[in-house]
Amino acid sequence: MKINQEHFLASLQNSLEQELEQVEILKELPLAHLQFRRHENAWNVLECLYHLNLYGEFYIPHFQRLLKAAKQKEKEDYKSGWLGNYFAKSMKPKEQKVKNKMPSPKEKNPLGLPLDRDVINHRLQQISDLLLIIEQAKNKDLERERCPITISKWITLQLGDTLHFIINHEERHLLQIKKILLYREKEKEVNT
Repeated sequence: MKINQEHFLASLQNSLEQELEQVEILKELPLAHLQFRRHENAWNVLECLYHLNLYGEFYIPHFQRLLKAAKQKEKEDYKSGWLGNYFAKSMKPKEQKVKNKMPSPKEKNPLGLPLDRDVINHRLQQISDLLLIIEQAKNKDLERERCPITISKWITLQLGDTLHFIINHEERHLLQIKKILLYREKEKEVNT
């Protein structure tokens, strides 16, 4: 993928701003809504957010470190690497559906953890951190610096591809949250 870097980062920023709005709305919901699960092995809203927080704790410090080291960009276009582009595309929901479901790694699976509203505040802070990272990335070379990824200590991706991947990952779980809340509403209607 070759794209104007300004447009590329604007699309990532737009996704994060939409996420921020959605998570702000979640703050207002009763705890019972946030803890509702469709069945015993399905995540609830708080678990989805906690899962994203776990990834944020890994990636945000790497993004901050790599941006400090990154050189100023010398060209207007960003050219994705083939593997990074593949990973980013594999995470992106299409037409409000997740096409290729993937099991979460055991250490990133929050099923059954006793979670509370603090998860939401932590997520909001991480979204703010990511928005600042996107702002700082605007004049940086996002191809040269390489970021480690959680699935393998041997694989690194271009900084821009890793940003793209993690934000698509967030979109995926925000869609999951919407579906959980929709399912809860439908079930409530059936039971009344």
